[in-house]
Amino acid sequence: MNPPATEHLVSVIVPVFNAAAHLERTAASILLQTHAALEVILVNDGSTDGSEGICDEIARTDSRVRVIHQLNGGIAVAQNAGLDAATGSFVTFCDNDDLMSPRLIERLLSILIDSDADMSCCRWWNVGASVADEALRLHSDAPPRDVQVFEDSAKSYQTIFSAALRRLRGKELRYFSEANWGKLYRASLFEEIRFPEGRYAQDVAIAMDLYLRCRRVASCNDRLYFWLQRGDSVSHSERSAGYYHDIVHAHAHSFKAAIANGILPARAYYGLTALRHQRRAARTSDEVETYLADKVMVRGLLSRLGLVDRARCAFLSALRKCEVLVYDRTVHRRR
Repeated sequence: MNPPATEHLVSVIVPVFNAAAHLERTAASILLQTHAALEVILVNDGSTDGSEGICDEIARTDSRVRVIHQLNGGIAVAQNAGLDAATGSFVTFCDNDDLMSPRLIERLLSILIDSDADMSCCRWWNVGASVADEALRLHSDAPPRDVQVFEDSAKSYQTIFSAALRRLRGKELRYFSEANWGKLYRASLFEEIRFPEGRYAQDVAIAMDLYLRCRRVASCNDRLYFWLQRGDSVSHSERSAGYYHDIVHAHAHSFKAAIANGILPARAYYGLTALRHQRRAARTSDEVETYLADKVMVRGLLSRLGLVDRARCAFLSALRKCEVLVYDRTVHRRR
């Protein structure tokens, strides 16, 4: 018999880098969780704006907080340091400038245990940073909503990602991304899995490895994570050739894992289209050479698809591109 959810220790990993303007309210939203058995790990990744002092002060006022100070190594290094230090049976992540609804961990832990799942996930709010506090206040007490439990998480990840199609087909709860926030994992999922260091798209790079390990996923329709939109975030501003190179290689890994497990690599196919952005961003001779090598690699991967599967992937990719254009002109511009 599983012990009551209240007895489970949950490790919350927060990579911190130059987040002095936002860190206190992020930490407050975590520490105000209705599930009190928490281990909050703040990994200060070489901040230079005073974030390190804020981390120490937060830890001084709440014994559930642990702080790791390290030289700047990037988000993957910080996430891995948090995973190495975590002692909870369950793990979740929070970005250093986002917010959690007070019920997020309680709800995700409850549905995970009830369904004997390896991962649970919720929906999220895309909100501008200027209205985040008000949005959290308005939605903190929303009642629990529907839950769906399924076993083919890797297949769902790869094939259910078009917003239009998943809503038309009633499969919204089978949609989830590679983002680590808004999810609760059994800590055992990360055994021998760590984020690749020194690369962008580190979450994409391990997504299929994690989801292939999941026996079962519990997904709820509750919007419990507040993903704050800011123009200075990496996803808004980074457009280097190296950035796109890392995206292409992360999706290439997912593509190969999908093929090896008999799964249509539709999301990975879409991710590989970042190659065209890599071509445009390449400026130096080394960047051009890297792009040409990546082009050969992508062609080799696509050649592994039959005509029907390639057509299906191309259709879903085109549909997703249209949706992203709309997203970039609306949600991504919130402040």
